[in-house]
Amino acid sequence: MSGADSPAGELVRELLRRSPEFERLWDAHEVARRFEDHKVLVHAEVGPVEVDCQALFTEDGSQTLLVLTAAPRSEAEGKLRLLRVLGTQEFAGGSG
Repeated sequence: MSGADSPAGELVRELLRRSPEFERLWDAHEVARRFEDHKVLVHAEVGPVEVDCQALFTEDGSQTLLVLTAAPRSEAEGKLRLLRVLGTQEFAGGSG
């Protein structure tokens, strides 16, 4: 369920009722786009992989390409290289 009748919609109504600050911010409808972020992906075979994430948008904003990169010479870069070799192979037990 989404929209005004959803649990999120109920929460918004309650916050609007209780908080003039929330009402001001809600009415301003300022929406931020995050272009860069840090994420930790968890892979069944290699465990957690720390990556930086950058979002690239098409001109009309209808599509987004997420570019995930690991820091050079980091443990995460080594894990990504290992995954390139492992491919889609499945193993009996993960190392993560």
